[in-house]
Amino acid sequence: MKSSRIFISSLVALGATIPGLHSLHGQTPVSRSNFFLAPAPSDFSSDVGERPDGRGTPLGFISDLPVNFSVAVREGFDDNVFTTRTNKTSSWYTNFAAGVDYTFGGPRLTLNANLSGGVTYYYSRPGDKLDFNGALSLGAVYRASPRLTLTFNTNTAYLSQPDTNIVGGSNQVDGDYFATNTSMDAAYQWTEKFSTVTGYNFSAIYYLESSLNDTQSFFSQTIKQSFRYLLLPKTTIVAEYRANPVIYSGSNMSSFGNFVLVGFDQVFNPRLKWSVRAGVEQRFNDNPVDGSSIYVGPYGETNLSYQFGPSSTLGWYARYGTQASGITNVTQSQSFRTGLTVSHAFTRRLSASLGANFQVDYNDQPGVIDSFTETTYDVALNANFAVTRNVSLNAGYQFIAVSSPDAIQYEYTRNVAFVGVGVNF
Repeated sequence: MKSSRIFISSLVALGATIPGLHSLHGQTPVSRSNFFLAPAPSDFSSDVGERPDGRGTPLGFISDLPVNFSVAVREGFDDNVFTTRTNKTSSWYTNFAAGVDYTFGGPRLTLNANLSGGVTYYYSRPGDKLDFNGALSLGAVYRASPRLTLTFNTNTAYLSQPDTNIVGGSNQVDGDYFATNTSMDAAYQWTEKFSTVTGYNFSAIYYLESSLNDTQSFFSQTIKQSFRYLLLPKTTIVAEYRANPVIYSGSNMSSFGNFVLVGFDQVFNPRLKWSVRAGVEQRFNDNPVDGSSIYVGPYGETNLSYQFGPSSTLGWYARYGTQASGITNVTQSQSFRTGLTVSHAFTRRLSASLGANFQVDYNDQPGVIDSFTETTYDVALNANFAVTRNVSLNAGYQFIAVSSPDAIQYEYTRNVAFVGVGVNF
């Protein structure tokens, strides 16, 4: 049976989905809008005290550093703090969040780092009223030679609530946990048209509560080899193999997956790009009740990105394949998920973002559970108004609904709204 759910406070505390954490089998879908993140620097600026990159700061002694600090305070309301189907508990809350960004760019080396954290206080939540959260992300691109490019990205978050968009995580977690994802890629251009990408991905979810850790914590590794051929000036065809062992720390639910995929990367223009991978997934599964089994099924993923304005973007992803189920003694779920994110700057002061995600999980483990389907809807809207170059007002709303007619104990709806102020310097 799944653990009982809570959700929003962790995301309120440090922000929403941490980019790069939505990873399984080596792919990273486009994340939804950063609904609860401390506000990013706005596009509004004056011509006084600006940095070389166009961002101003009231602190002259750090004006030349590639560093941005942000703090935010928010007041909000959550109508279902324990994500229960009936007897809902609601609460007002206060959130304090802070973050720092560092960026460095040169002809051969590009670096970026982000550290964020926060605390949320629930006024009417029974028991522990505080949630603490934090996140760290690092990224680097090194052009070692005209032919060889090395890429590194890592994201780690300490969360107190489930995130429906982390692939392989449970939607019904009651406890603090770490979620991490690290990827390394080496791209080599052998000829003008032929190149390869060799990659390694490590992702893990670790629960601090021992009972959850024994049944839900796992780590996943993916080794991939891609072969790429430039068929047309803007079209690259791709053949790819992935090997993916998944190990559970306290339960005999480990598995090993093989993926044989083909696809393409299409660059329509510098602002519009599309990638597709499709093929077959084979997985050897272990289960403490059902024993060993072999799964063979289709696998597919697609990502599209479009910049339709100077500060306006659209992203869409879709994925079908297996993932960790988040259910005790159930090795895997067959899952389809898709999501759309849109961000748009209406003026230099006013911007907004929308994230909408849809997910269907089919759970079936003979001798353990009766098969059932769980459908999750997650919609988040965020608006930001730059009062000055460094101060902004923001507001947001999120709706989550889980439907499962054959297992109604997993169903719930949740509404969360907030207003706040952020300062960047």
